[in-house]
Amino acid sequence: MDLTVLMWTLYCVMVLCIGSFSAAYTTRWPIKQDYLWTKEAHHLLSIPFTTSSPLMFNRRRSHCIHCEQPLTYKDLIPIFSFIALKGKCRYCKQRISSRYLVIEITHLLCCLPLLWLFDDVYSLTLITLLMSALITATVIDMEHKLIPDECNTVALGCGLLLNISANNLHNSVLGMMAGFVLLYTLRWLYTLCRDKEGIGLGDAKLLAALGSWLGLSHLPTLLFCASICGILYTVFSKTSSQDYIAFGPFLTISALLVFYLTL
Repeated sequence: MDLTVLMWTLYCVMVLCIGSFSAAYTTRWPIKQDYLWTKEAHHLLSIPFTTSSPLMFNRRRSHCIHCEQPLTYKDLIPIFSFIALKGKCRYCKQRISSRYLVIEITHLLCCLPLLWLFDDVYSLTLITLLMSALITATVIDMEHKLIPDECNTVALGCGLLLNISANNLHNSVLGMMAGFVLLYTLRWLYTLCRDKEGIGLGDAKLLAALGSWLGLSHLPTLLFCASICGILYTVFSKTSSQDYIAFGPFLTISALLVFYLTL
């Protein structure tokens, strides 16, 4: 792919903007879900619920979580604003979480190699959005043991569209179906035998999305790598057998490895 400096710059800016949105989403989505679940629980128990709804992206500008001051464009430039402000709010001087910087850099590192692999804007855009959805889901799963349906839907849709353009839809659909059925069956068997949930439904949906992207033929390798990563993490982190471990990050990491190493 014959790249110009302008193309490089535009793509990097786009990826960083997507990464900035992803970082904000990983913060706001759990707050919104907690509100909705609490509201539903009060409704089921017929208990009055007066807490006001948290405002989401389309209702409120980005703001400092400490002083509530709305942020200007100078405060929101990915990576550069964080460095220029030395990791502190311009207004109240409280520290800004480094999660924003880490998520933005992660987007850049994961997506930059795509410029060498795809020579059309259609595929490049879809795979960039897919990777962003996976990174977003991974961060939320690591912190809250939850995988948003929104992230799985974006990844699934992009996976199907990529394979449609490559005339490989049958392999994509089979991968999607096999991925979901496999983990859902394991989840059902574990619940039946142990009388408790061992695999989240979000993991089954995530594997369906990854199957739609990578296809049926890569599912065994993907699951093997994810299982090995999970085992190594459990051993070296000395995690208790009673602790829940987020499996989504291992699925995502394995999917990225399979994708880049098998092209």
